[in-house]
Amino acid sequence: MSGPRPNACMNPIIPGWNPDPSCICVPELGNTFFCVVYSFSIFPGLPLYGSKDLIHWKLVCNIINRREQVPEIGTDRAQDNGIFAPTIRYHDGRFFVIVEYVTVEDPPTGFGLVFSALDPFDPLSWGNPVIFREPKGILDPDLFWDDDGQVYIQAGSFDQVIVQFNLDLETGISGPVKNIWNGTGGIAPEGPHLYKKDGYYYLLIAEGGTDLPHCVNIARATQPDGPFVPYEANPILTNRNTAEYFQTVGHADLFQDPEGNWWGVALSTRSGPEYRHYPMGRETILFSVVWAENDWPRLTSVKGRLSAPAFLPQRLDMPGTGHWHHEDELLEFPPKSPLPLHLVHWRFPPVNYISTSPTGQTHGLQLRPSRSTLTGSYGNISTNGVTLVARRQTSTLFVFEIDVKVPSNFPKGVEVGATTFVNEWQNVAMSLTSLQGAGSNSVVPRDGLYIKFQVNGKGAEPPQEHLDFIALPVEWANIQHIRFRIQATDYASYWFSTCPSNNENLDRSVPTVIRMVDNATLSGGTGRWSGCLLGAFATSNGMESEIVFAVEKWQYKNNGQVIE
Repeated sequence: MSGPRPNACMNPIIPGWNPDPSCICVPELGNTFFCVVYSFSIFPGLPLYGSKDLIHWKLVCNIINRREQVPEIGTDRAQDNGIFAPTIRYHDGRFFVIVEYVTVEDPPTGFGLVFSALDPFDPLSWGNPVIFREPKGILDPDLFWDDDGQVYIQAGSFDQVIVQFNLDLETGISGPVKNIWNGTGGIAPEGPHLYKKDGYYYLLIAEGGTDLPHCVNIARATQPDGPFVPYEANPILTNRNTAEYFQTVGHADLFQDPEGNWWGVALSTRSGPEYRHYPMGRETILFSVVWAENDWPRLTSVKGRLSAPAFLPQRLDMPGTGHWHHEDELLEFPPKSPLPLHLVHWRFPPVNYISTSPTGQTHGLQLRPSRSTLTGSYGNISTNGVTLVARRQTSTLFVFEIDVKVPSNFPKGVEVGATTFVNEWQNVAMSLTSLQGAGSNSVVPRDGLYIKFQVNGKGAEPPQEHLDFIALPVEWANIQHIRFRIQATDYASYWFSTCPSNNENLDRSVPTVIRMVDNATLSGGTGRWSGCLLGAFATSNGMESEIVFAVEKWQYKNNGQVIE
């Protein structure tokens, strides 16, 4: 089922929370472009996208697809730790992705990972990574082979300098560290990439922090380790100090298409200089590049409508079973089927708490409530996991709906519903719950089913929190199915609603519970490195519960992008 096709000249090319992109073109695989992005604390992680025309992108694999590959995803409770910016490269018939698991504590305890695969479409081809634990305090590693086969790693560092070292990709043994460029004086020089062209080594970096001052700078040298001479016209790419809707442009990577034309990708937020409403976080944008012989690259400025001398012809012949970024979806979860590739969890979910129906039963996604909640209450959400299945919000305007079967034996204290989720400190949820009454003066005066609406914005700027319980309308008596809807009809707000559903047609004569939230609550703050997920969840709020909820319908409709 397809939604509106993307304009052939429109950014972002990979919408939704898809930051810090790194891209390559592989002629040996039918001139396919591959792009990998940062995934932080979600699982599966390191999504790998494929395209034949740079405009239509399909999720072809999740590089982190098994718990044993990076077990720390399931044991780290910090909101700011996780998988940061990757680099993808292709060398001697093999794909390599290098990345750092970053920890922000002092001293840092992060470590580097090198994944490799012969078949990028096969999740099992991406084996367990080679780990390198030295040097400490780095981020955004880059991978470069010189003509003599020597491997160089460039990385940002907590010391605010770009560093370089050699690395054995089979053993993880690293060589001495050398500082190679301090940048141009902006904060946070990071996201380096090294290229060799016309006898020069070009070092591309981001500076300014991943906020409004973000930019891309470049320097070059005649040796891979410098000394690097900066370009006098830096920055070569930025939207800072402009009124453009696309802001925070930076963290770029450059590559060539099959015709030899140069292109680049970078991250950007659709926030305007007001920088208040951008719940999808940092997205992947495309720009054209002119790079003449012996000259510096000239990068086209980033706007919603792409500008380029020519675009590649449309091609949709992409292998794999993943999701095209522009597609609508209607999921019914056939029995024993695997979850679609684009559905994710916050860290690792509880084992055997999320599945599709057993053979012979009605289609559905089965959710057993976790003790942990979306806010991390009642147990360690990292080690115990939370029952959450979600997808990225990939369009400004959308409708997301789930239909849930209501069990006749609904346990007290348990809840099931829909959420817009950024992290444990920034999320909004509407759910159905069974509560014990606390008297006429209480917000829960009597025993029964209630609609719970919770805004958890303690990590927002400024913090916002709200909790509301709504008694079920009398017309909802003997409810058997309930529909939760989250809708965005503009760039600044979410509408949450719920009412009974017979799983086929919504009865419009029955009252609907509706609430609205400003999506600034889910923009920036502690979630500044994340983006909004839309999903279904179930929690027992600290208790053990054997109940299993069935999500019998899941639908996402892309109603349009705001690009200016």
